[in-house]
Amino acid sequence: MSNILADRYHAKIGALLLASSALSLPAVAHAEEIAAPAAEPATDSGSGDEGTTIVVTARHREESLQEVPLAISAVSGAELTAKRIERVSEFAIKVPNFSALQQNTRVSGLYVRGLGGNASNDGAEGGVGLIVDNVFFTHVGFSWLDFVDLENIQVVRGPQGTLLGKNTTIGAVIVQTAKPSFDPSLTVTGTYGNYDAAQIRLNATGPIIADKLAYRLTFANSYGGGWVTNQYNGDKLLDNHRWSLRGQLLFTPTSDISSRLIVEHYDSQERNNFYPAIGDVTQNLDPNTGAVVSARSGWSSKLANAFGYTPDFNAPHNANLNNQDRLVARTDGVSNEINWDLGGVNLTSVSAWRRLYFRPYNDSDYTPYDIYRAGYDVDVNQYSQELRLASKQSDVLDWQIGAYYLHEDLRSNLRTIFGSDSAAFFLSPALPAAVTDGLEYDRDGHLHIDSIAGFGQATFHVTPTLSVTGGLRYTYEKKSVDVEGYSLGGATLPSALAAYRTTLLNNLGATSGSAAGSYSISDSVNRGSFAWLVNPAWQVTPNVLLYASASYGEKSGAANTSATASQASLVITRPEKSTDFEGGIKTSWLDGKATVNLNLYNNTIKDYQASRVDSTNATFGSYLANVGKVRLRGFELETALRPVPALSLNANAAYNDAKYLDYDDAPAPVEYQVANGGASVPLSLTGYQIVGAPKWTLQGGIDLDQPIDDTWVLTGYVNTSWKSKVALINPRSIYGWQDAVALTNAGIGLRTQDNSFTAQVWVKNLTNERYAVAYSSASASAPITEVFGNPRTYGITISRKF
Repeated sequence: MSNILADRYHAKIGALLLASSALSLPAVAHAEEIAAPAAEPATDSGSGDEGTTIVVTARHREESLQEVPLAISAVSGAELTAKRIERVSEFAIKVPNFSALQQNTRVSGLYVRGLGGNASNDGAEGGVGLIVDNVFFTHVGFSWLDFVDLENIQVVRGPQGTLLGKNTTIGAVIVQTAKPSFDPSLTVTGTYGNYDAAQIRLNATGPIIADKLAYRLTFANSYGGGWVTNQYNGDKLLDNHRWSLRGQLLFTPTSDISSRLIVEHYDSQERNNFYPAIGDVTQNLDPNTGAVVSARSGWSSKLANAFGYTPDFNAPHNANLNNQDRLVARTDGVSNEINWDLGGVNLTSVSAWRRLYFRPYNDSDYTPYDIYRAGYDVDVNQYSQELRLASKQSDVLDWQIGAYYLHEDLRSNLRTIFGSDSAAFFLSPALPAAVTDGLEYDRDGHLHIDSIAGFGQATFHVTPTLSVTGGLRYTYEKKSVDVEGYSLGGATLPSALAAYRTTLLNNLGATSGSAAGSYSISDSVNRGSFAWLVNPAWQVTPNVLLYASASYGEKSGAANTSATASQASLVITRPEKSTDFEGGIKTSWLDGKATVNLNLYNNTIKDYQASRVDSTNATFGSYLANVGKVRLRGFELETALRPVPALSLNANAAYNDAKYLDYDDAPAPVEYQVANGGASVPLSLTGYQIVGAPKWTLQGGIDLDQPIDDTWVLTGYVNTSWKSKVALINPRSIYGWQDAVALTNAGIGLRTQDNSFTAQVWVKNLTNERYAVAYSSASASAPITEVFGNPRTYGITISRKF
């Protein structure tokens, strides 16, 4: 009777998903079924399985990680779940030379070897692509999500494009969620931790029609966890307040055809927009000697003059904000994959739609005064279609060809809303509040992209042990951007007071005269580009693989969606051009119990997109542009050992000599601007380490999976990641440096032999390190702020699988 009730339960859930799919896109799916890789190169720790080979799909084929001639790292879904690795930023504890910034939904970014993010410009593509269930996500905000119920994640380094969706220049993060299964199951997981953090995870899967139609339903939510108290009203800041629902249908009408439909929604309303003031630049320095040139009047001086207020720099415990509210973010998506075996070839079609909605509610003055709120309202709609034909694997030639189309509409509106204390702060305490109270100024950008590409890749097996892979891609892209500056709201003023408002608005829009900040600018570009790959490999012995690769790719020109009137000729930059050379060796020892993989790289990027200044035109200020050339050079070493079935160890090391080779017109750090003649005068960064790129990363871990009796297994893990000192604002600044820091996560628990029950006590940031993940530099109206990493968190997680 219980089996009958279970079948009815699964059928009802599946029927609801099937009904909802009638409104979705046409059915499509991936050509190759994707196996979940193991946790480490030897086995999948914590799963109860021994000797499992890691299988990756970065080349759209199921291949052993040790046999793929690429610089690629993989972590299984089993390990991600066991170690509570849910945010993209947390992948960094396992993957060398990878990091992610997740300051908030909009200010997110993925970084390989220190580059790739473009975390604060909506019109700039990331150099590191995010591909989830074979769908390329255009905006960095999509990486804000919790990724749960996964098969695996894979991080591929170097330019990608001859196979992986839209072209990227630095690498790609590939996320594969778990598929529907015809074996019914229901898993419920609950977590409670310090700071009143709570989570619920629910995964249900099973058949609707035996061997024909299966469903999977994944629900996740997270609440609490706020670890900073706002002194103004007692609100808990930096909290979790999110939920998501993903429904899937897998349709297999025949053995030759499969279709996988995914419909999902993510929702977050969190106070994650707290970036405390840690100091202010009060002195102007000589950049050569460090000597004090003069006093500097900035944020703290204005507060003292306007309100007699002395700011508190005891971060992160200095929250005293009257206008701080929750950031609202929603993501919706529909994708469909078809896989059709046509006999000699496989046909793949991937159709997808994705939407991002983001609204910030920031207290931008960092004080209890009603001065101003600023932030970017962001709306993204993307549609994509990918078609591929792939040959069956053979001993002579394997090939794949395809076409890709992307359409994206993006709106990024920088809104500045002035409060009742803004006139005193920005203009003069002698002016009435009505001059600026209720006034809003917008820099409203609209971006439209149409991109179409054809690509192909083939592997020629010269001998059973020697192969050469070549790939080629051509992309044609149309991009247009329109930016308007305008004001709205505010009281009607007499002409004498209106002049003060006009001056303020003209400064915001870089306009003059009676424009009051109003302007309209636009630009468009149509451009084609090639990407290519040459990748020889030699399987010296069954346990030793040598490989090399040379590749080239382009990241299309960035659009400045918040350009001012004076930047009309600088709205769209030139593309970045990335040329990468890699070589490596993959080895296994002791009958597969040990692996040692080493990869060397030298990646040069021309026309790198970053902030610059033009000393010939001071009105430009700092703006996004092509600044010159950067180079990434170093190695990644990954090792793993399983001396006995119950114990596994891993150790990774990465060295990254990431230099600006040509960057002579970088914005000077704030403390040097007066000495250099003002903010419009550049300062060279040529020869300096790239911002945000530590030279050294070391990682290590121990995993235990020891049976106690016929029923129970003792599990445990410790993982540590250490990074060397790094500049997070400017390598020539005396501010914004993060010292070397080591983060350690650990857990211990019990599970049953059949994985039907697990219980675990865990801790993240075991030593409670206080560290920064980002800084922002000071300005005339803002202090230096810090984005803190999470403090020590701990809790208990219990999971039951039925």
